[in-house]
Amino acid sequence: MKTWFFIILLLSIIGISEFSIQMSHGQIDNDSNKINEQITFSDDLLLDPIAQDILEKIEETKKWIADLEQKQFEENQAKQNLEEMRVMSIERLNQDLKEWERLWEKHSSRNAFESFVSKKPEYVRGVFWDQFEFKEQKVKAGREALKQVLLSGGSLNDARNAYNNAAQTKKIELIEMNAQFNVKHELAYYGQQQLFNSTGQFHPSQVSEIKLIEYYTDYRQDPAYLLANPDDEHSAKYGSSTTSDTECRDGYVVVHRLNKNDYSCITESTAQMWERSGIGKIVNKESSQTVFDENSLISNVKTNPGTQCKEGFSVLYDTISLEYHCISDSIVKESIKQGTGEVHDLIQYILEKDQYKKVLDKIYEINQEILRINEEYAIKQVQLESQYTNIFNNIDASANQSEKEILKMYHSDEAMSNEDLSNQIIIIRNAHESQKEETLEEKITDMSKLELALKDKMLNIAKRYENNSDIKVTWNIDRSTYEAVTRR
Repeated sequence: MKTWFFIILLLSIIGISEFSIQMSHGQIDNDSNKINEQITFSDDLLLDPIAQDILEKIEETKKWIADLEQKQFEENQAKQNLEEMRVMSIERLNQDLKEWERLWEKHSSRNAFESFVSKKPEYVRGVFWDQFEFKEQKVKAGREALKQVLLSGGSLNDARNAYNNAAQTKKIELIEMNAQFNVKHELAYYGQQQLFNSTGQFHPSQVSEIKLIEYYTDYRQDPAYLLANPDDEHSAKYGSSTTSDTECRDGYVVVHRLNKNDYSCITESTAQMWERSGIGKIVNKESSQTVFDENSLISNVKTNPGTQCKEGFSVLYDTISLEYHCISDSIVKESIKQGTGEVHDLIQYILEKDQYKKVLDKIYEINQEILRINEEYAIKQVQLESQYTNIFNNIDASANQSEKEILKMYHSDEAMSNEDLSNQIIIIRNAHESQKEETLEEKITDMSKLELALKDKMLNIAKRYENNSDIKVTWNIDRSTYEAVTRR
């Protein structure tokens, strides 16, 4: 009975030892200490075969546990060594990268471009650098698009496509931005650049030709001529009666000519050229100069989707004023949310400019038609006025002739009394006045018909464009006529 008690006890110890193997390393250490404690048996039990077998199993278990402990220790040591090696590798990699960046810094895109630009004439370097920054913006947009796709769980192929779509630059974008950069660095004139389309070609139309002519309407207004001929007699006398207080006609401004110290009324486009060339200075600059965005980094180009705004500002299209402005980023989000602002794509803006040129051409065509109708009306009005003037003259002449004949009859006929003469003259004059009144009524009727015909023609033109999204024909109070204007 005593022997079986020890057998059961030993089996329990083995069971506990086996269970402890499945515990954590800390638990294995604890249980193994217990098993490693000295176990003693009586001499009779040591001679028992079953006890001998149990003792062998205990020894095997202790060895097994010791092997597990050693293996766990080696694994932990290996992990620690691996982590230390990983940290060292990262440090070495960062050092190598810094050294690599230092060695290849002169070969970076910016430094390589700087080397390229340094060989160009100084007056065009600004344009080249703006082109470079425009390219950098595109690359940044591409990287941001790629990042967003990956963060949202998109595939690598989707990320590449997003990058390409955001970073690509179309030819029309380069043409548009180059035009803006040239204006920014005073290598071109803003007004003239607006006469070219998205492909860089001159937009052929009467509107464009008229605007282009405005720049050189008189050889004496050509800056190159004035610079080459500062003492030209005609040039010196030109505009000599103009003063700083002169009110020029619409579209013209007063300019102080610096080389002659006098004043002249010239077109706004020519005035801007004179200012840039140092020939003259616009007197009333506030009323004539285009208002530019103070938050734009380009001071002489109207804000558009390609404009670089100051830090913390972004380009927003105002749906109320129908213009672009550099607006603070916080207000941009709120405006978009309220529907009072929109963010437009540069390509969309460029293509819309092409379309706007066509709209202006159509407006010019409509206004020319209105002008012809007004001229025809004016001619018919003059003709009708002349016609009735002749009729009135003939009535007056006929009445005078009748009175002369009555007087002649009075002098030749002794039987005719003064009273008869007076009665006859009264009859003639009453008939004369009556005829003039009837003729005047006819004139008023004919004039009304003529004016009504004019209004009908104008209303027909207005009706043709009442559903047009770009053009409307409306009454111009100042000019007292109908006029085609843009709805933008």
